[in-house]
Amino acid sequence: MPRLVAALLGALLVLAGCAGADLSKQRFPRTTIPAGAENAGDPSGVPATTAASGQPADPAFAPDRLRLTDPCGLLDHEVLQRLGKPAQEETPSGFSRCSNFMEDKAGKDLAVTVEVGQTMTVELRNADKQIAGLRAAEQELDGSACFVSVITQDNPGLGITVQIGYKDGDACAPGRLVAESVVQRIKARAATRTAPKGSLLTLDPCALPERATAEAAVGAGFRYYPYGLHNCSWVAQDRDRELGVDFRQGFVPEDNKFDDAQTEVDLGGGLKGYQVQETGAFPSCSVKWVQRTSGRNQGELVEVKSAGPKKTEFDRCATAVGFAQALAAKIPRA
Repeated sequence: MPRLVAALLGALLVLAGCAGADLSKQRFPRTTIPAGAENAGDPSGVPATTAASGQPADPAFAPDRLRLTDPCGLLDHEVLQRLGKPAQEETPSGFSRCSNFMEDKAGKDLAVTVEVGQTMTVELRNADKQIAGLRAAEQELDGSACFVSVITQDNPGLGITVQIGYKDGDACAPGRLVAESVVQRIKARAATRTAPKGSLLTLDPCALPERATAEAAVGAGFRYYPYGLHNCSWVAQDRDRELGVDFRQGFVPEDNKFDDAQTEVDLGGGLKGYQVQETGAFPSCSVKWVQRTSGRNQGELVEVKSAGPKKTEFDRCATAVGFAQALAAKIPRA
């Protein structure tokens, strides 16, 4: 598993580890964090010369359709009312995640979160249940949370996860109920949205760059690793270089001041990027830019990160900027 992908998986483990404390009131943006040692023999990467061969369990679960699925629209209030008192409004997080911080019938906190298009790895091996005709896996955490994952595609593994944060009862039972409703609503196309002009929403980050752009960043013979619907990593044949791309929806600070240490770079066509270097055992350089704004300090962001072991000498920032410039030129703007 590439280190940039492992970092994203690590972020989910941090989320899971925090679940027992106050899951119903916390929000956990996906953030690149230091990852542990990865499995260098992980076969989940796709060689540069081939395409992913898996087919969705139903055309409704094809990645291009899942990108257009509004996760908040998947939380059916009639179903949630069977569990207690839903909040009047959902809380979206990113393109594919949404929560309802509600109360059970006794007035106790009950958090319901759905995430669409999650990468499935361990869940594929542990999918020993059936929900709405699809393979499913459950993970319960210390009587405080349950993750119900429904497999929608095997290669690469993709699925839908319903996360229940609940300290006062069985968290998996409501998870199964909501997961079944979510699958049915996706099949019925009950939560389809329209992408705004210039949006990243419908773009496949693995398919967007030219092959020559990836080779310039990590060399020939690379493998690429899709993560979810909006992230991708390219890894060198000898694993001494990685390049990651993250499309996301999130907070845009005043004056685009994402980091005190950032420097401005020109990405062409009048587009400004913001570069940040990080040192350590696995140094990196990232370039971030705002693709579009959507009001109230929110917008769509692209982040390109070039990284490699400290012993590997190459200009990480030049690599990140070059890839960012090529990628930006491929993304339609509003």
